[in-house]
Amino acid sequence: MNTRLALGRIAGIPIFLDMMFLLIIFVFSHKYFTSGDSQIMSAGLLIIAGVIVSILLHELGHAFAARAFKTGTAEIELTGLGGVARFSSALPRSTLARVAIFLAGPAVNLLLWKGFEQLAYMASSANKPIVLFVVLQLASINFFLMAFNLLPAYPLDGGHTLDAILGKLFGPVWGQRIVGILGVVIALLIAFFAIQSLPGSIFLVFLAYFLADLNWTQFQGAGGWGRR
Repeated sequence: MNTRLALGRIAGIPIFLDMMFLLIIFVFSHKYFTSGDSQIMSAGLLIIAGVIVSILLHELGHAFAARAFKTGTAEIELTGLGGVARFSSALPRSTLARVAIFLAGPAVNLLLWKGFEQLAYMASSANKPIVLFVVLQLASINFFLMAFNLLPAYPLDGGHTLDAILGKLFGPVWGQRIVGILGVVIALLIAFFAIQSLPGSIFLVFLAYFLADLNWTQFQGAGGWGRR
């Protein structure tokens, strides 16, 4: 069963939308549409559009950075966990190039965060409370996207960046081991804090499980605690 919807192409890159992405968006945005306030509902639509564009720009950041290093992007997919840029060939062996490609996505969110903050200042000065609400929400969302993606865990940009650096210093096996075990620790911390606020944080519990499973698999795939 195909759960993906083709949205078109940007700069020759096919863009797909997974239905799970829409489900997650609905879960986090339903409060806007059950408020009974038409202005809040309109703001909710703008926030949803802003989130989709922010995640898409994040992935395009990876794609354009990869293109600068002669690596193509086969597709971009918006998924239940955000988005993913799938490259059409192996990334360059250069550590600097790989780090630049991995950090390009969070760099986009950094620019969007600061840009929305400036818009918030302008909206506040112009006394436009609904606009202020929307841009402040989008500023905080982009800050979260940047900070979360910089965590040293697979499959996040921070994990791949640390893997590239540690692989250069200690070899790829130790790089994978270190990031894998860090990812498990981060997943456990996310689960610990998420459990404190159940049931509202059920998505974070699932996210923690996904991160723990993936990072433990990566750790085991590098030989676990064994030496080699």
